[in-house]
Amino acid sequence: MQRYVISHQRKPETGFVIVLFCLLLPTIIAFLAFASDKLKLYAEQRRLQIDADALSIAGAGGLGPSADYASVSALISNVAQANNVPSLEMTNPSPRCGTWQNNMFYPRTDGICDKTSTAVEVTLARQVSTSFAQLLALAPVTISARAVSYRPLFTPGNCIRPFGVENSYLSQLPLTNGGTFTVSGTQGPGNWGKIDLYGNASSGTQYSNLMLNNLCDDQIAVGNSVSVGTGNAKISDVFQTLLADTTPPYAWHGMVFAVTTDFPNGNGVVQILRFIRVDLVSQQGNGQNWSATLRITDLNAEPDPMTPPARLLMQ
Repeated sequence: MQRYVISHQRKPETGFVIVLFCLLLPTIIAFLAFASDKLKLYAEQRRLQIDADALSIAGAGGLGPSADYASVSALISNVAQANNVPSLEMTNPSPRCGTWQNNMFYPRTDGICDKTSTAVEVTLARQVSTSFAQLLALAPVTISARAVSYRPLFTPGNCIRPFGVENSYLSQLPLTNGGTFTVSGTQGPGNWGKIDLYGNASSGTQYSNLMLNNLCDDQIAVGNSVSVGTGNAKISDVFQTLLADTTPPYAWHGMVFAVTTDFPNGNGVVQILRFIRVDLVSQQGNGQNWSATLRITDLNAEPDPMTPPARLLMQ
């Protein structure tokens, strides 16, 4: 009896797999390139937004009473250079000043910055080369970022240390910028006095705080009459505290005092004639037996402005 053996031979599939892999390889490469490009574009977009934020905040630093486009643009350019942002990336459009109202930026149509400007807009455009674009012979991808920073209008205030020196006393001295003079003892005619606008300068604690910082009020202006405080208010302790300040800007440095008419004995008013800026050089003694030496740095000073408002990143 003859036997027949039937054998089944498997067809080789190796060739098919290779062909399939070759067909899919471009798609795999394209997918990997696309995924890599997405990550690259995300990171680059984030860096670009950070750059735009920094530039707009820098530009807002130039806003204020004396703002102009040149100064705002210079601040932006300096920060751009420090962060390696090419100037060509800021040309579409160029940085603009405007106003911030109702959560919206309104640019100046005349392309200037002035004292009415409250916001600065910076728009950046950057070309990014991607692997996917190179595979398809396409142009680089352009990404953009925009930022608006807001700085409220700055209304100057009149701020001084609440310390008045009588003009009749200073006029007897041969004073020039850099010259020194001395005040001492209890306030009174022919010496010095406390400027009191809130009715509490006679308080030692309140007066000390105002001397260490500033007293700001619209009444502090040449020609105005202001009330005076009474008592020594531990002025020697105030001067000692001022001299102990070792953190710049030093509290004892560049203080603005009022030059006034003669102080009365007790309550009353004096008229502000002008202002001087002084440094506290030294202080001796305590209680009512004290003296302090002051150096004039500006015989015709202006009151200090109030602290400028902070810059805020809005968009």
